[in-house]
Amino acid sequence: MVKISAYIVTLNEEKRLGKTLAALKQVADEIFVIDSGSTDKTEEIAKSYGANFLFHEWKNISSQKHFGQELCHNDWVLSLDADEVLSPELIAEIKAEMQNPQADAYKIKIRDMLPGDKKPRYLAKTYNLVRLYNRTKSNMPDYLTNDRVIVGEGVKVSQLKNIVYHYSYVSLTQTWFKLNMYTDELVKTAIEQGRYYTRLRLYTEFVRQFFIYYFWKRYFLYGTCGFWMATTYAYFRFLKIAKWFEWKALNSDK
Repeated sequence: MVKISAYIVTLNEEKRLGKTLAALKQVADEIFVIDSGSTDKTEEIAKSYGANFLFHEWKNISSQKHFGQELCHNDWVLSLDADEVLSPELIAEIKAEMQNPQADAYKIKIRDMLPGDKKPRYLAKTYNLVRLYNRTKSNMPDYLTNDRVIVGEGVKVSQLKNIVYHYSYVSLTQTWFKLNMYTDELVKTAIEQGRYYTRLRLYTEFVRQFFIYYFWKRYFLYGTCGFWMATTYAYFRFLKIAKWFEWKALNSDK
């Protein structure tokens, strides 16, 4: 069986990390937890599951993950977030596939779990991303504001059938803290790339994004929880543009 290294990025993840590592241990031969300054029990929990815990100063999410990728000793690596738990079916599928890999990278479906849910809801939001890959042929770069693996030219990518459970929601406080940091990174990137936003975009972004999340992305199916989540994500889409206008105003004389 091909050996797998795994890497996870953390910041104050004591509430979710244990479940993630308990499942991950079943497929990974080594685990690296890349932390940017936790003040809770994240380090203690990581080490209790045999993970290697390292501090790396925050730059952006892909920089953290690139650092973790480069620590790995095995060619095959698995990128996972602290709020993502491999399902039992996916664990079995990965073990079977790694007996004799038929591809160089694998996409994995990551499905949202809402507060109190025992299993994903029907039509729950799902991401489908390359997370398991041979790092000699693909790469997690260190310069992006997202955590997308860049697949090498000519690399064969296959789809795994089973899913990762995504426990993204802890509380509104945690969600707002995370998204507020993320908008800072997005604005910095927008400025560096010379992007421009119109005032019309500023005035309409919140309403437009609310309709996208609530109806197009089907958050209305999640009841009351879906309403406050759609409102929260719409606000932070607006906040990104508002911060860009703030930067422009503060730097108008420079």
